[in-house]
Amino acid sequence: MTSFTWKNWGKNQAFTAAGYVRPDNEDHAIAQIQHAISQRQAVRVAGSGHSFTPVVATSGLLVDLSAISGVIDIDHAKQQANVWAGSRIADLGEPLWNHGLSIANQGDIDVQSIAGAIATGTKGSGTQFGSLSSRVTSLRVVNGLGEVVDIDDSQPDWLQAAQVSLGLLGPVLRVGLQLVPAYKLREENIILPMSEVLRQWDYLLAEYRHFSFWWMPTDRSADMYKLGDVPADHCFVKLLREIPDDGLDLPPGDANHRTDRAYRIYPDGTTDAEFHELEYMVAASDAKGAVAEMCQLMKNRFPDEISPLQVRWQQADRGFLSAQSGRDSTSISVSGEIGRDYQPFLRAVDETLRPFQARPHWGKLHYLDRQRVEEIYPDYARFQQIRQQFDPHDLFLNPHLATLFAAR
Repeated sequence: MTSFTWKNWGKNQAFTAAGYVRPDNEDHAIAQIQHAISQRQAVRVAGSGHSFTPVVATSGLLVDLSAISGVIDIDHAKQQANVWAGSRIADLGEPLWNHGLSIANQGDIDVQSIAGAIATGTKGSGTQFGSLSSRVTSLRVVNGLGEVVDIDDSQPDWLQAAQVSLGLLGPVLRVGLQLVPAYKLREENIILPMSEVLRQWDYLLAEYRHFSFWWMPTDRSADMYKLGDVPADHCFVKLLREIPDDGLDLPPGDANHRTDRAYRIYPDGTTDAEFHELEYMVAASDAKGAVAEMCQLMKNRFPDEISPLQVRWQQADRGFLSAQSGRDSTSISVSGEIGRDYQPFLRAVDETLRPFQARPHWGKLHYLDRQRVEEIYPDYARFQQIRQQFDPHDLFLNPHLATLFAAR
């Protein structure tokens, strides 16, 4: 093994690992990880690099599982599948569809590895749907003693700790997913004044499977996410209806008015990072208040920041480190422009949302310290107990994660 320099998608994180491996099968992966653990070498896994935080960083062994990809097996009766952890979300849609199944909900980007998306709490939008992590039924990991451990609902605490774990229980090899029957989506994206979004807020939540929006503080804001021509104080509103699969594949239609298989409609085509994103989740019951505070902050204190304000919804779940743990949630995200000093803006956002007990998407920029993590995650102590059981020598910590999770 030779040293390897790694950079993330957003080009704001880079490090040099002492070793790098890209195994081509599960046995090879296990052997490489076990060897590093036997040498008490730190181990982290690289997904697709879509995190803006230094969650991947390691001075030890960096494991790339992207060569081990695809569906392992399917239980049609339970509508469940086991997939390789290195699979990109984008690569699971078609094979699952061919078995009459789909992932229940997705976000705007689908090039993440399924294990990485789960580890950081990635999600889409919809009041009746949780994050990807909430659909995890089982995981196979290599723990810090080199043991291959299969986690499922026979050990509920282990499963709830593993659903959003930041890789702290060990490299994930396999992921079990609860799926739904294959479905299509009809897209009805529109542009509305913010006043109209606020007026129709409850209606849009109730009427559509997926309702989310981007509010534009300036006339240039839509350019950051390539959303087209959207005036200041207007919103690009993403609306999706579920329709049954009729067995036909027809031309999907014009942009913003498409009908197609669900996995083809969710992604927005973003392939280049032209921003660094922060995303916090608040209780859904606080959403209107939090959005109003954010709009005032951006208009009054940071009029030169062009970032849109994205708003989405998720159902509560039970993951110990999940941003949706124990509460239906609304996610609020903004981004800093690459090349600008966006830290004062994002720190002000952090302070604005802090009174709402805001929890971060673990792969996006945040300003939490250990005290705040302990305060806002009711099951933090339970997670820590399991983390130390799985990794007694702290081989899966890195400096960033140690500030939040190292034993005292």
